Amino acid sequence: MPTSTADPRPRTDRTVRTLGTLTAAAFALALAARLVVDAYEARAALPVQVTTEPPLDPYPIVSTLLAEVAVAGVGAGVLLFGALLVVVVRRSHRHAIVPWLVGGTVLLALTSAAASVVASQQTTFVGMSEWSTWRTALAGLATACLPAVCLAAWRARTDRAR
Repeated sequence: MPTSTADPRPRTDRTVRTLGTLTAAAFALALAARLVVDAYEARAALPVQVTTEPPLDPYPIVSTLLAEVAVAGVGAGVLLFGALLVVVVRRSHRHAIVPWLVGGTVLLALTSAAASVVASQQTTFVGMSEWSTWRTALAGLATACLPAVCLAAWRARTDRAR
């Protein structure tokens, strides 16, 4: 009698876990770099010590480099988030995910618009730039959701056509 080669254990989806882990790692890198930039800028604002040697000022280079690492981390996180959503929609056979995905995308877009309004009402450069950063991040996440929303809508349409 032939034996079954089927694995009795359910297969776990490593792609979703891997993309989720990479997305979280990219956002954690961005957050850590941003915190280091803030700490470095606070240290640079301390009183200057008077010495007889000319100061070596690595502040602009280090601060810019750390800010670029933070921006790269956010960019990678947003792209990985979009890929993660596409994989989840592609592997999901439940139609209940579509309203949640569309609702989340609309919520991200609306909060991005609200952050833009708040940014335009700020009177300081720091306040305006921080709210603009939130606006850009939320708009990026909403945009990253669009391929998954389109895939979900396409799948729902094909399922209805059958």
